[in-house]
Amino acid sequence: MGLKDKVWIALFALALLLTFAAGRLPYFPGDVAVARFIQSLVPSSTGWAQWISSTGKSPWCLLLLAMTVVISWTIAGTRGALLCLASFAGMELLGQYLGPLVARPRPAPDIVRVAQQLSGYSFPSIHALVYASTIGFLAMLFAVKISGPQRITGVVISGAVLLTGFAARLALGAHWPSDLLLSYLIGFLWVTLLIRFV
Repeated sequence: MGLKDKVWIALFALALLLTFAAGRLPYFPGDVAVARFIQSLVPSSTGWAQWISSTGKSPWCLLLLAMTVVISWTIAGTRGALLCLASFAGMELLGQYLGPLVARPRPAPDIVRVAQQLSGYSFPSIHALVYASTIGFLAMLFAVKISGPQRITGVVISGAVLLTGFAARLALGAHWPSDLLLSYLIGFLWVTLLIRFV
């Protein structure tokens, strides 16, 4: 077993442990402080955050998926496009079933600024899973299949989009930072597994 496999297994075990903990704790230590800090940095007007958040929901997430599939096909052909679809489908299913299982409540308005009361659960973040399975998939594809300046550009742009999505969900008070980071971790573990088949 190589070092990459050992790292992947260790991160998978960490994701399982943290997912279990998320079902027992309403938020992790540091979540409140980080959420408040990020909310202090972003504009108090949340229109931008609501627009970005909408890209992780239907029907806009399907447009995001379509663009990702086209770019994946351009980089890695039919196999890349099919794996991109598998990436998205896997995270959509996981999000639907894991949320009620963990049942972590959303942030309370008396602790952090909450733009609107949302239904559903705080973890996992469906938005983060959608972004990880599409934008994150592209970042990994650029890192593995492209070389030179295009690789750096693709990874940097993808990373910027992921960070913007992270900030948008925190600006709205829809999730705790740990919800988003753990959802990204789960999404990237899935993407890393699929990228091996490219």
